[in-house]
Amino acid sequence: MASVSEKAEKLENAVEEVVQDAEQKAHDAVSAGVDKLEKGLDKAAGVAHSVTEKALSSAEAAIGSTRRAANSGLEKAEQAIQSLHNHADPAIDELAHKALDLATKSINLAADASERTRQKVVEVSDATHRYVQEKPGKALLLAAAAGAFVALLLNRGGRR
Repeated sequence: MASVSEKAEKLENAVEEVVQDAEQKAHDAVSAGVDKLEKGLDKAAGVAHSVTEKALSSAEAAIGSTRRAANSGLEKAEQAIQSLHNHADPAIDELAHKALDLATKSINLAADASERTRQKVVEVSDATHRYVQEKPGKALLLAAAAGAFVALLLNRGGRR
C-alpha cells in the first residue's frame, strides 16, 4: 500500500495536470476571442472606410454637378448680357453687369459651400477612422447595432 506522502505526491501531480490543462484551455479561448475581435475590428474599419469613401464620392459628384450647373448658368447669363449690350442703353448695360456680378458671386458661394461639404466629409471620415482605432470595442458594437437597424428596416420594408 502506498504511503501518505506518495498519495499526496500523486494528488499534487494530478492537480498540477488539471491546472495546466485549464490554463491551456483558457489561453486557447482567449486567443480565439482575440482573433474574432481582430476580425470584427477589421471588418468594422473596412465598412467605415467604405461608407466614408462612398460619401466622399457622392460629395465630389455633387460638387462637379454644382460647378457644371453654375458654369452653364454663367454662360447663359453672359450670353444674355451680350444680347442686352447689343440692344440696350447704358443704364440697362450697367444693370446687366450687376446681374453678372451677382451671378458670379452666387456661383462662387455655391462652389465654396460644395468645397466645405467635401472637407466636412473628409473630416468625418478621418474622425471615424480615428474612433475605430481608439475605441475598437465601441466601434464594433456601433457597427453591429447599425447593421441590425438596417436589417430591421429592410425586413420591415420587404413586408409592405
